[in-house]
Amino acid sequence: MAKDSGLLSIYDIIFFGNQDPDHHAIESPGLLPLTYRELREQVLSVVKTLNTNGLHRNDRIGVLAPAGPETAVLIVSVMAGFTCIPLNPQNNIGEFETIFSQLQIQAIVVPHDCETAARVVAGVRNIPVIEWVPFNIKAGKFGLKPAASQEAEEAEFATESDISHILLTSGTTSRQKIVPISQRQSCLLRQRRTKPLKITKNDRCLHIVPFYHGMGIGLPLLDILFAGGTIICTKNFISSDFFPLLETERPTLYIAGPAHHQGILRELKKIPPGALKNNSLRLILSSSALLPDTVYHGLETLLGVPVVEQYASSETGIISLNFPPRRGSVGIPVIEHLQILNDNGTCAGPYEPGEIVVRGETVFSGYENAPDENKAAFIDGWFRTGDMGYLDDKGYLFITGRRKELINKGGQKISTEEIDNILKSHPLVRDAMTFGIAEAVLGEDIAAMVVPVNMQITETDLRMFLLDRLIPSKVPRRIYFVDEIPRNPAGKPLRYKGTERYS
Repeated sequence: MAKDSGLLSIYDIIFFGNQDPDHHAIESPGLLPLTYRELREQVLSVVKTLNTNGLHRNDRIGVLAPAGPETAVLIVSVMAGFTCIPLNPQNNIGEFETIFSQLQIQAIVVPHDCETAARVVAGVRNIPVIEWVPFNIKAGKFGLKPAASQEAEEAEFATESDISHILLTSGTTSRQKIVPISQRQSCLLRQRRTKPLKITKNDRCLHIVPFYHGMGIGLPLLDILFAGGTIICTKNFISSDFFPLLETERPTLYIAGPAHHQGILRELKKIPPGALKNNSLRLILSSSALLPDTVYHGLETLLGVPVVEQYASSETGIISLNFPPRRGSVGIPVIEHLQILNDNGTCAGPYEPGEIVVRGETVFSGYENAPDENKAAFIDGWFRTGDMGYLDDKGYLFITGRRKELINKGGQKISTEEIDNILKSHPLVRDAMTFGIAEAVLGEDIAAMVVPVNMQITETDLRMFLLDRLIPSKVPRRIYFVDEIPRNPAGKPLRYKGTERYS
């Protein structure tokens, strides 16, 4: 366990773990593998270069995070010496302006040939832009520009109490909440999966999820490095790539959300059944939302390996792991303390529903930018997950709903109020209300009711208006024109009315 081994910083994991220096740490199709010895050299080089450019422990560095081996190594390197903020390359100028302002980013690292809105915002704010240039020989080997301005005598690495990385999570308002994760918390989280799932140096994890998502940093990156295994980094992954990668790269596990799994299953059904026998996988992990039964059973049947679901959040890390699996459950809690609080605020018994609250060393201490929400987020030292559920008589956790008005679109928590405000800013929209609708793969999708000023506006017009102001995944699938928005006597929109009417 990380706690017993004393590996309480990313630096500890990389430089003092039990990894075989000659074992492959990072692989990527078409490139030579990067060994753990070479990974350590690359991490050391990155930290020294950033140090000589005036950056030090706890300085906040945004890393533009496209898929690929360079991003994997960059994130680990920045986490080892600084505070890493993985950034979605698809964000627009407005979104980057908000993120840079709220998080007080002090530098960004971007691909040298990437035209991104992050560069524009950094230029306006006089934030240093550091470029990485791939060597295109070994997976994850690259140089930085500007290079080290002088030879650093010794690299400055982060300690266990420093912040390793920051995640952004949507709240009940349009402002994203800042979740700081300490080096110690990040390292303790590694044991939550590696031990029960028996992840070892022999494991080869296929990395297919975004690095700017908490899932992309966790199991397929830090967990595998902690165990001394191999990360197979893909670029521009699409579902049809899965079977060729399965044949050539021989992964033993992968993790994804329901949408990815659905696409993979659809492609696997095109493969002759005999070709899938004796494949290299031993485990499939699913996260972000409950996997539909058809996808769950389809993957297990075609690939012949167990599908394990997990329950996690940015604020807590992994909470439960459904292993051995019990269908419909998110598994047995692996966090130190979990309770179900009933309406009276007391601990519920088996099968009695209530709010899920947790406590433990890996639970964050509070949102950095939302003191008012912190008061509501904790109760007597317990973090309120916002989810409702129950425990059965075997200790398995089941989720039945959410306390907060967020849309969980395949694990992406989306603020309804953010979309409301943008819709209502359109000159031909009198009123608007965003709500969740049922979706078989993602769990939920987005819809909206709009009261138009007149009928000269169309659904297409509004979608184009939103696409100029939001990333595509936040744009409602459907927009319905109505005469009025359902509200309670206090004027609060009744979002469940939309869900009931249009699901």
